[in-house]
Amino acid sequence: MSIATLEHHLTSCPDCARWVHEATRLTRLARLGTVRVPDLADAITSDIVLPTRRVLRRRMALRLALVLIGLVQLALAAPAVTGASIGMTMSEHAAHEAAAWNLAIAAAFLASALAPRRAAGLVPLLATFIVVLAALSIHDLAAGAVSLDRILTHLAAVVGLVLLVALDRAERALPPGRFTASDGRDPTVQNHRTLRGVA
Repeated sequence: MSIATLEHHLTSCPDCARWVHEATRLTRLARLGTVRVPDLADAITSDIVLPTRRVLRRRMALRLALVLIGLVQLALAAPAVTGASIGMTMSEHAAHEAAAWNLAIAAAFLASALAPRRAAGLVPLLATFIVVLAALSIHDLAAGAVSLDRILTHLAAVVGLVLLVALDRAERALPPGRFTASDGRDPTVQNHRTLRGVA
């Protein structure tokens, strides 16, 4: 379209002429720096920062709870290391096997508390172990081969599994690529600064 054709159209079309006039005015104001653009960074990031902080608080609480459950598992493993058993008749080797399992579970809980990203990989293994253990425990309890006290010692592992699942969910709820367990910075503050262009 030639300039002459465009000018002819603008003289005959009030709507287009009005649009060109307004666009020209706004362009001039923008170039002169007289257009005030409000800082909307706080309003935009508020819906991101606050939920992330809540997830981080929940994540920290879950990590502390996993440390506690890990210590409980260590305490359960201690008697079996010496060949003793809790409410169950077993050979010394069977007691050592039980100790090894409890030690492994305790290490898994503590490792996940230290590095929450590991929780996802532990959930399938521990869930399978708990399901099989529950079925065998019900059978052994009905047969009188194990006492209720011994069965109750497995509650720590069940609670630990629930904590692992919750920790994995919290880990997935964090903004991807924004935070690692070894990074001491608050990702909400870092994200906020990045969005404001001051990081």
